[in-house]
Amino acid sequence: MFPANTTLRTLALAVLRSYSLVFFSQHRGFAALLLLLSFANPGAGAAGLAATGLAVGAGWLMGFNREVLATGGYGFNALLVGLALGTFYEPGWAFGLVLLVGALFALLLTVALGGWLGHKGLPPLSLPFLGVIWLLTPAAEQFHALALNERGIYWLNEMYAVGGAPLLHVIHWLNGWHLPLMPDTYLRALSSVFFQDSPLVGLLMAAGLLWHSRIAFSLSVVAFLGAYAFGMATGVYQDGINHYNLGANYIMAAVAVGGVFVIPSAASYLWALLSVPITAVLVAGLTALLARLGLPAFSLPFCLVSQLFLYVLLLRQHGHWLPLTPIQRYSPERNLYAYTNDRERLQSQLYVHLSLPFLGEWQVTQGYDGLPTHQGEWAQALDFMIRDADGRTYRGSGANLADYYCYNKPVLAPADGVVVVVVSHIDDNPVGQVNTRQNWGNTVVLEHQPGLFSKVSHLRPHSTSLQPGDRVRRGDLLGTCGNSGRSAEPHVHFQVQATPYIGSRTLAYPLAYYLSGAAVRSFQVPAEGETVQNLPLSPLLHQAFDLPPGFRLDVLDANDAAAPAQRWEVFTDAYNKTYLYCHHSGAVAYFERTAAAFNFTAYYGPESAWLYLFYRAAYRVLLSYQPQAELLDAFPLTLVRNPALKWAQDAVAPFVRFIRPTFALRYHGADDAYHPRRLQLSSRAELRYFGRVRPLQQADLELAAGTLAGFSVLLPDQSSPLRFVCRSVA
Repeated sequence: MFPANTTLRTLALAVLRSYSLVFFSQHRGFAALLLLLSFANPGAGAAGLAATGLAVGAGWLMGFNREVLATGGYGFNALLVGLALGTFYEPGWAFGLVLLVGALFALLLTVALGGWLGHKGLPPLSLPFLGVIWLLTPAAEQFHALALNERGIYWLNEMYAVGGAPLLHVIHWLNGWHLPLMPDTYLRALSSVFFQDSPLVGLLMAAGLLWHSRIAFSLSVVAFLGAYAFGMATGVYQDGINHYNLGANYIMAAVAVGGVFVIPSAASYLWALLSVPITAVLVAGLTALLARLGLPAFSLPFCLVSQLFLYVLLLRQHGHWLPLTPIQRYSPERNLYAYTNDRERLQSQLYVHLSLPFLGEWQVTQGYDGLPTHQGEWAQALDFMIRDADGRTYRGSGANLADYYCYNKPVLAPADGVVVVVVSHIDDNPVGQVNTRQNWGNTVVLEHQPGLFSKVSHLRPHSTSLQPGDRVRRGDLLGTCGNSGRSAEPHVHFQVQATPYIGSRTLAYPLAYYLSGAAVRSFQVPAEGETVQNLPLSPLLHQAFDLPPGFRLDVLDANDAAAPAQRWEVFTDAYNKTYLYCHHSGAVAYFERTAAAFNFTAYYGPESAWLYLFYRAAYRVLLSYQPQAELLDAFPLTLVRNPALKWAQDAVAPFVRFIRPTFALRYHGADDAYHPRRLQLSSRAELRYFGRVRPLQQADLELAAGTLAGFSVLLPDQSSPLRFVCRSVA
C-alpha cells in the first residue's frame, strides 16, 4: 500500500498476516494470537510457519504483486498446507522435502487461480490449499520414507519428557473441562480451522475473532447455531458431530458472504443464514463423492458456497440490496463504516459532475414532477428563469421577448461532452403563445458518457454554431435562451436522459455543486422555487489543495525549532488512489480531489502522527470561498476510540447507528472578499451520541500564496494549540 521501511519488515508482516487472513483479517494482534495457537500442536505449528515463510520468501523473489504479498495473500494457503501436513505426518527429511514442494505449489496455485478468478471478480480462497493436499495425499502413499503421525499415541509421554508432572497436571486440567454441548461444539469447530480439536484453543480463537471484529464473531455464532439446528432437524449428526465441517465450512462461509464480500446489514445476516442449508448439502454430497477417491472434502464446501453467493451478486443488474464491498479493508466494521460514510459524502465517484447550464442566479420555475409539462416520462426535468427582487421575470410591460431578463442570456455546457443533436431553425414564439408542433424548440443534446446525455431546449433560433460531433468543455457556449417550442415566455429547459433522441424520457440525476441562496448543495436536485447558481471557485483554494503525485511538503513544529521536519509526499497506489505518506511516522491519508472539493477518504497509521491531525483538520474542503456558509460532514465510525462505546456500536452496526462523529468547516480571514490571497479555515471535529457532544479537536489552517502555509490544532486535553509550519519542496 505504501513504501516499506525494510524488506525484512515487509516479509515478516506478510508471514504474520497470513495467519489472520485465514479469517479475512489484517489485525496484527489476532494474527500473533493465531500464530501462537497453531503451536498447540508443536509439529503442525512449526510446519505451518515454515511453509508460510517459504511461500512469502519465494513470492518476493519471483516478483509477484508486493501489495498482495504484504496482506498475506500469497502465504495463507501455504500455511494451511503446512498445518495439514504437520498434523498428518511425522517430521523428518522426507517430510521437509514434501513440505517445501507443498508450500511452493500452494504459492503457484494461489497466483494462477488468483489471476484467473480475479478477472471474474472472485477470490481463490483456500482452493490452492485443497489442490495441493488432494495431490499430495495420494502421492504421499508412494513416499515410503514419509511416515504417518502417531504422536497422539505417545503424546502424554512426550509432554512428560518436556515438562514433567506439572505440565501433565495442566494438560489433564485443560482436558477435564466439562462444557455444555453447544459451546463445546462451537469452540471445537473454531479450533478445527487450524486442524485442532480443543475447546481451549477455540476459546482463545473466539476471543481473538471478537477482538478483530464484533460483526465477524456474531456471524460465526449465527452460522453455528443455524448449522447445528439444521443438522439436528435433518438427522445429519446421528454418527457424531464433525467439528471441522462446522468450523471450516459453515462458520467461514457465513463470515465471508455475510460480512466480508458483502457490506454487513440485516439483509447480509439473512444471506449468511441462507448459506447454511446450501453448505450442508455440499458438505454431505462432496464428502460422499470425494470419499470414493480417498480424498477429504476439507474446506471445499466453504469455497464453493462463498464463490457461488458472490458470483450471483456480481451478475445482478441492480445492486441496491446486498451491496458488494467496493474496497476490501479486511474488517467488516471498516467495510461498513467506509461504505456508508463514502456513500453519503463521496457521491462524486458515482456521478458525472453536471453544472447548472448558465451564469449567475436563476430560479427553478418548474421542477421534477412539476405542472403543467413535467409529467409522465418527462417528469425529471428543470425549467429556469431569472427573477428580480420583486419576483418578476421581466422589465417593463413584458410584451416583448427582450423585456425578459433571461432572454438571449448564454446557455452553457453542463459538463464535457460530444454534441449529438442540434436543432436551431425554429422561430421564437411571441410572448404568451406556444408551438406544440415542435414541442422542444431549438435544442442541443450532449453525450457525456455512454448512456448519459443532457439536453437544453427552447433556445433562441440560430444562436448556436455547433454541429453534431463537435466536442465541448464544461462552460462552453451552447446557445442563448429563447422562446421556441412549447414555451409561453423565455426560459431554459434542462434534463438528463439515457438516449440521445429529442423527446427521450427523462432521468433523475443530481447536479454536482451549486449554491441555493447562501447554502452549498452537493449532488442534489434543485427544488421548484429555489434560486440557484453555480459554485464560484477560489483560485487560492484550488491551488493550495492541488496535490499531484510527487508533491512534497515539509512540516515543522512551530513550538519547537529544534524538532526535525517531517516530510509528507503524495503517491498513487495500484488502484490509482492518491494518498499522502508521512516518511517519519509511516502514516497514510488517502484523499480525493475534484474540481470543486478536496476530501480525505481514509487514514491508516498512528493517531499521534501530525498527518492524523491534518486529516481531521482538513477532512473536507470546498474549493470555493463561502464566508457565510458552514460546511458539514461526517467522519467514519472508525474514528471512535472509546473501546466500550465502539464495541457496542460495532455489535449493532449492521442494524442501527447511534454514534455520529461530525466535521464542520468555516472560511474567514480573507484579505480580499473577491480574490483572496490569504485565507484562514477553521474546523472542528466532534463525537455525538445519545444527545451528548464531545469535542475531538479544533483546528485552523492558514493558506497564503497558493499553498498551505501552516495549521494549528487544539486537543481537548491541552491548554494551548499545537502549531505547525508547512513548506512545499520543489
